[in-house]
Amino acid sequence: MGLLDLTGITGLPGSARDDVQKLRISYAGGATRSTQTVTLAYNPGQISRSRSVNWHRTKVKSGGSPKWAAPQQFLGLEPESLSVELFFDTYGSGQDVTRATGRIAVLAEVDRELHSPPVCRLSWGTQSEIFTGVLTQLDQRFSMFASDGTPVRATLNCTFIEYQTSAEAKANEPHSADVVKVRVVRRGDTLASIAAQEYQDPARWRDIAVANGIANPRTLLPGSVLTIPKLAG
Repeated sequence: MGLLDLTGITGLPGSARDDVQKLRISYAGGATRSTQTVTLAYNPGQISRSRSVNWHRTKVKSGGSPKWAAPQQFLGLEPESLSVELFFDTYGSGQDVTRATGRIAVLAEVDRELHSPPVCRLSWGTQSEIFTGVLTQLDQRFSMFASDGTPVRATLNCTFIEYQTSAEAKANEPHSADVVKVRVVRRGDTLASIAAQEYQDPARWRDIAVANGIANPRTLLPGSVLTIPKLAG
């Protein structure tokens, strides 16, 4: 039974037809930081996106049994992730498939000029940008080899995490003093230091103490959860 060459076959996930818009991955890197683009010969059959939204619920005792206090407190958003499976096939040409997969693998390497892996922009056809993020997971599977051992078919499973600037990340977090929040106490925290960070006024530590029923601020324990009340004025 001979090997099946998928190059040019239509109607399959990842078709290599020339008249089909191709998924592109662009990134800036190298000494000149010029934009480089990888255009895929085979489009993925599916793309998965996910995001976690963090909420906190506090357990309280009511009638001897624990219950969840209401309302839940919004903590923030986790960066969105995108997962995609990329297919590569060079059987028809006899070329080493790693010449193609290497252009994706480099996205998981440290750029000497950037001192980090590059930020990638994924675009496809009329969608000029479907995702901007960094490659955080890369799994490569080589499934076909020429008679001399040269790999000629491969599948790459890629996971990208949404890239945000410091300003964008801050904008997505509940940081205003006029909303109720919750906060996990870290080692070294004091009520005054927390008030300084949350209200820009360490003297407002009493507001936090009252909201949490803290009689002795020196008993603050790392890992405990505090309600940060909104300021009335």
